Amino acid sequence: MKNTVIKYFSFAIASIFLASCTPMKSSPKEEKHQMELTLHELQTNLDDLRHDLNCFQTELQIIDGKIKHQEDATQNIKQQHIERLQVKNDSLNKLLINAEAKLTQIEQKQNAIIADLKNLSNYSNETTLALTQHKEKINELEASYLAQGSKINEIASVKTTLQQLVKSLKSNSFNCITYKVKSGDSLEKIAKQNNVSVDSIKKINDLDSDLIVIGQELKIPN
Repeated sequence: MKNTVIKYFSFAIASIFLASCTPMKSSPKEEKHQMELTLHELQTNLDDLRHDLNCFQTELQIIDGKIKHQEDATQNIKQQHIERLQVKNDSLNKLLINAEAKLTQIEQKQNAIIADLKNLSNYSNETTLALTQHKEKINELEASYLAQGSKINEIASVKTTLQQLVKSLKSNSFNCITYKVKSGDSLEKIAKQNNVSVDSIKKINDLDSDLIVIGQELKIPN
């Protein structure tokens, strides 16, 4: 478009220059006719130039419209993206709040278990002390209580059961998480993800080998 405008202006200037510089070898009538032809051609070129300028303005308006449409579309996409991010952020915040609440509950349960273990340990110590204190009395009365030997055996069984219970509670006092085996998992991969050893996973789940199957639930020591 720029080259067309320059061409028209150059042609008009050249035409006027040539008309003004034409030697006076023709009659005034011919000169007038030549001038009219030159002016007509110049007018035609100006009309073409106006037409090209109108076309150029129309193209500019179309381009401006496309640019504005693109900007609006970009703005809409940006706004939608921001809204989606906000929704995800709100969802993550809710998940975080729920996770913190569950963590608080787990800590409370853990504290309760620890308190129970302490009570059981104290009870076991008290029981052991009481049994020790009564050991001599039991020995002295052993002869008279031969008929009640079965009861003494029951007391010993209770003692053993209590000791096993305390030992079992102590061994189970560690927190564990449950993990469901997915496709592509292995004991080594699961152990690395949870910063534990393969042997600890096998031991807590009573596994004799490294074989696991999809959907299997494993206890993972925390």
